[in-house]
Amino acid sequence: MAVMAQIKGMSIFLKTGLLAFCLFGCISILTSALAAYTLHDRLTSEYVSKGAAIATAIASASQEVLLGRNAATTQAMIDQYLAIEGVAYVFVVDSDGVIVSHTFVPEVPDVLKPLPKSKHMQIVTELKVESLGRVIDICAPVLAGVAGYVHVGMDKELVVSYFWKAIFDMQVLLFFTFWACVGVLYLVTRRISRPLDQLTEYARRLAAHDFSATIDIRTKDELNLLGRAMQSMGQELALLFMEMNSEVDKATGELRDHMAYLSAILDNLADGLLVVDVTGKITVINPAMRKLFNLSDKDYRDEMVEDIFPCEVLDMVSGVRNCSSEILSAELPLSSGRIGKAISSSVSISEPCSQCLGGVILVRDITKEKELDQLKTDFISTVSHELRTPMTSVLGFSKIIRKKLEQVIFPLLTHKDSVSKPIEQVRGNMDIIVTEAERLTELINDVLDIARMEAGEIKWRDSEVSLAEVLRQSRNSTKGFWKAKGLEVELDIEEGLPFVHGDSGRLVQVVVNLISNAIKFTEKSPIVCGVKKDGEFQEVFVKDNGAGIAPDDLELVFAKFKQVGDTLTSKPEGTGLGLSICRQIVERHDGRIWAESDPEHGSTFHFVLLSGRSGVCLPPETKQCLGRVFAPKVPPEVLIPPKPEVAPLILVVDDDSALIRFLEEVFEDNGFRVCSATNGEDAFRLAQELNPDLITMDIMMPFMDGREAIRCLRSLPATRNIPVLVITALSGEQGDGGDMALTKPVDEMRLLEAARVLLGKRDACKSCLVLGEREGCDLESLSLLCTGDIAFMTEKEFWECRGTEFRGTVFIPAEEYRNIDLERLTKLLGVSIVILPDYGCE
Repeated sequence: MAVMAQIKGMSIFLKTGLLAFCLFGCISILTSALAAYTLHDRLTSEYVSKGAAIATAIASASQEVLLGRNAATTQAMIDQYLAIEGVAYVFVVDSDGVIVSHTFVPEVPDVLKPLPKSKHMQIVTELKVESLGRVIDICAPVLAGVAGYVHVGMDKELVVSYFWKAIFDMQVLLFFTFWACVGVLYLVTRRISRPLDQLTEYARRLAAHDFSATIDIRTKDELNLLGRAMQSMGQELALLFMEMNSEVDKATGELRDHMAYLSAILDNLADGLLVVDVTGKITVINPAMRKLFNLSDKDYRDEMVEDIFPCEVLDMVSGVRNCSSEILSAELPLSSGRIGKAISSSVSISEPCSQCLGGVILVRDITKEKELDQLKTDFISTVSHELRTPMTSVLGFSKIIRKKLEQVIFPLLTHKDSVSKPIEQVRGNMDIIVTEAERLTELINDVLDIARMEAGEIKWRDSEVSLAEVLRQSRNSTKGFWKAKGLEVELDIEEGLPFVHGDSGRLVQVVVNLISNAIKFTEKSPIVCGVKKDGEFQEVFVKDNGAGIAPDDLELVFAKFKQVGDTLTSKPEGTGLGLSICRQIVERHDGRIWAESDPEHGSTFHFVLLSGRSGVCLPPETKQCLGRVFAPKVPPEVLIPPKPEVAPLILVVDDDSALIRFLEEVFEDNGFRVCSATNGEDAFRLAQELNPDLITMDIMMPFMDGREAIRCLRSLPATRNIPVLVITALSGEQGDGGDMALTKPVDEMRLLEAARVLLGKRDACKSCLVLGEREGCDLESLSLLCTGDIAFMTEKEFWECRGTEFRGTVFIPAEEYRNIDLERLTKLLGVSIVILPDYGCE
């Protein structure tokens, strides 16, 4: 320790000594230079003054001598001046420049002969004489140069020797002075360094958390005060460190417990947890995540996500690594055929600076939920069939009973006064039965629609739709409702609106629901239903003058089973599902629906849809050509004489006998012939035997269901063109191979309208078309093969008129079939091809 202190003391001394040496050196050099310059200047001036005095004295004394040309006297006079220190030579020249006397031996050097002269002043010249060295020559005129000039030379080498001797003596003195100062400096630094060494050592021990150290400085200066202050600070630091260590131990224990708690939570978390950094490396993975993806117990930290997990997880990781605030969700395939729901979000901090740390992904096994959803769907399908089928019978027979009572029974009893009141009661009761059955049907439809929409099982029929036409159709559909209440529904449609892309039927359902709600909750006309263009969108609005909706309820009205008002003290108006269904339909069309309301002036419901491309209009000639193909009208002379009219035969297929009876009564009352079957096998057999004009088909039936039965019917040429009207309890089952579908319970008017439309198509399907000329054809022979009208056209006209949509029989004359593209014709569905022999067409 003493050696270290000595080294530190020497270090201070060396640094201070080096600084002192530099300062002393600079001072000594500057001082010596100044002294040397001053000494040299003063000596030179003295020598010049001395030489000038001697020259002046000689010039004054030698005037008469020079004028008398007494050289010996002059020589004797100047020789005595050589005894003066510093005088190097003296010589006198006359006015002609002839040297009269001199002190040189043997003669005056040539360098002194041409020296400058002045008649009025002394001239001082420095020069170098070979035998004398450097001299200072002083030239003084005698009698203004009339008698001559006196030259006195002062030895400058003597000045230089004095100069260097003085410099040497000064440097010796400075040398000893410097080392004396160094000694004093060493003693002073030693006195200062000892307390500093003590302070340094004390500070080092404090830094090492050794608070037991002491310091003993016995000086009476600032260092003593500093030592006491540091010792006091050390004591305070000792207390602070004791408290800090206590708090650190406490915080460490709490952190350890917290980390253990978090680790236990992550390890026992039912959902899988995956945390990644911004580079895609795994930082945290819990056991549930390993189990979901069937991973081993290996430590996957610092491994890349793409090396461990499937691409679906990688897609979610890529979505959160860019640190967007969006929360992503998706379904992922898990191990063992399971399904998971994943939610991912970015992880970032804002303190001390904004920084993204990566992302976190939570995965939950939703296999059971998916199975429950499937069970729910199956349950809905079963319940829909079990509810809608009897509801069809209840509602249908109720309407038939009411119709029979009004048309047959009540007219027979009108003349009896005693039965007028019971008749009114029965009429009112029947109205209530029909109304409540329709209300129950609406409830069933809403529940099934919302369930199927949430399950994503609704089949959408998108096309180019005119919202103006949607509004007109919706107004007409609700006409009976608002007329009965004494209200008016006005249309406000902007002109020139383009089409939108969507499901026309579903959009009508939205507008009908909004108009129906407005009718329910308003007593004052008018209800305004309009559409206008809003940039790239079209905005539909329905405005009423009712009581309005509270601001807090504007968003709640779109929730399922939510109705505004007090449902405990007032009767609910509807199921509370209508607006929720509207929102689902609008959002499916990438639109938005909202409500605005003034509690004093009514409510307005809006929804917007993106404008789409308008439909392509067919040219008039194409429409005419299509008319020739699908509704051929040929001149009377080429038509087959009409056959006796026979009522169309309708085959009713359903496993519910009550519904069969209802459909039979409806069709028979409207002049149709009816036969029935209770399963798909019987329906397929009867269709081949009877060749009905129309088949109504239920979907859910025993043995062979409706879908299989339709496939079998379409597979045979004899039954392929029989139109099939699907009557199903499953909402959204609009396909299944049928030509049209109605959902139970079936409205009588809609049923009859659909039947007549399909029967019209059946007639069109009986159309016959000849790819050849009318002249030369045996029409009587063709009538045996074709029961419908006959049209004639070339092959080019057939394909230009959308021949791919033709359904019927195509006759090809034998002489023309080699020029016809038979391969292309045989690929058309619903088309039969007959090659006519020579006697058919010449």
